[in-house]
Amino acid sequence: MDINWLALSPALTLLAFSCIAILYAVFQPEDDRGTAGVSLLAVIFAAIINLHVFAQGDYNLSSFNLRYFADQPALSFNFIILLGTFLAILISFDYLKRTHLDHPEYYPLMLLSACGAMVMAAAGDLITLVLGLEIMSLAVYVLAAWRQNARESEEAGMKYFLLGAFASAFLIYGIAMLYGATGHFTYSGIRVAFELVDFNQHFYAALGGVLLLVGLGFKVALAPFHQWAPDVYTGAPTAVTSFMSVVVKTGAFAAFLRVYAAFFPNLPHSVEQALVVLIVFTLVIGNLSALVQTSFKRMLAYSAVAHAGYLGLAVLAADGSGTKAAIFYLAAYTLMNAGAFAVLTMLTDKNDYGDDIERFAGLGKTKPYLAAALTIFLLSLAGIPLLGGFIGKVLVFQAVIEEGYIALAILAILTSIVALVYYVRPIIYMYFRDSEYVPIHNRSAMTTFAVVIALAGTILLGVFPGWWYGLLEATQGLVAGL
Repeated sequence: MDINWLALSPALTLLAFSCIAILYAVFQPEDDRGTAGVSLLAVIFAAIINLHVFAQGDYNLSSFNLRYFADQPALSFNFIILLGTFLAILISFDYLKRTHLDHPEYYPLMLLSACGAMVMAAAGDLITLVLGLEIMSLAVYVLAAWRQNARESEEAGMKYFLLGAFASAFLIYGIAMLYGATGHFTYSGIRVAFELVDFNQHFYAALGGVLLLVGLGFKVALAPFHQWAPDVYTGAPTAVTSFMSVVVKTGAFAAFLRVYAAFFPNLPHSVEQALVVLIVFTLVIGNLSALVQTSFKRMLAYSAVAHAGYLGLAVLAADGSGTKAAIFYLAAYTLMNAGAFAVLTMLTDKNDYGDDIERFAGLGKTKPYLAAALTIFLLSLAGIPLLGGFIGKVLVFQAVIEEGYIALAILAILTSIVALVYYVRPIIYMYFRDSEYVPIHNRSAMTTFAVVIALAGTILLGVFPGWWYGLLEATQGLVAGL
């Protein structure tokens, strides 16, 4: 068995440090901040190791006989996952203390979930994909229900667990069908089997592809498999929602991109058309649902569904320029979405109440710096020029147009105009409405640091996109190296 420890090292670093954090909690049960510090070190060390692997220049690095990759897309997704985890830890640092949710196993669970996301991004085999998915998901199920004795949080954890298990069943049945049709679990083996002249298992291959699409569609929140997202995002503690919205989405889309590029084009055309229909539903339902929300947190939840639709466009172009467009988009999304949730944690009470959009009225006068930061994050999510979200959308639209999906690109542009309405509404309240409430301001140096990082990254990606996009020029899809 081919085992390349260098390829495995970024994910193993998080796994090792999660064990260290748990042991630290056993011997220092009262020092919850210590486990946070260990977790921050874990992310930093993992990022350094990931950078070292990236610097080797061997973008075909793999392990376990092409079942685990450390190629350029996987390493790029690793950086985004680590960035999202780093920001989530910073946001959680004072939030957990203030809300009395500071239990020592919180941060190790977060590291384990990030480890699972990295495994999903690197998977070159359907079994490895399921392994990463379950490592990532099981930890998040617990985190979603972290607020004990709160009905919303318990409901969020239970709903996510039950629907997640249901979606995993679809995914595993799809894997079984694909294995039965091709005799392979590896992406490369499945593709080679499809290309054989005498291949005649088209029905089972198509059925496996559709079931796989359903399972992955749930994880990335494509409509109509998105219905867990608003309730789970709203019920989970805000710091957990921040982590889920960026790290889980990155890991799931990384796996989706790799699977689609590897063998989905070899499946019957009906499978691709099914994905197109899901993307259309997601763009329309996500944006129209966000339009009518009065809760800021729930609005961001439906916004996350809409962004899954835009990222779905990149999946359709995964064997072209869609992969590097998705990497850039996810980097920008991680910064601006985590930043928005970070600001939200500073404006809600210990039970996460107070996120009604009306309560943001007058924030531009009372808390001008927070209002300015939130304004930039919202405008970037809307796709306003000179911000990271705009460049991400342009790259995704360009990639899908190159693949010939002109009508789909037009729909995406039109729904982006709709999105501008619900992103601008909180800004109008902050600057053009008088407040009837005394705004909450939970001072937190670590959360402020997270906001500054997210703000700087969002602006830099929009003004100087070349410094990040240049790293992705060699990434022309995920088929190469499989």
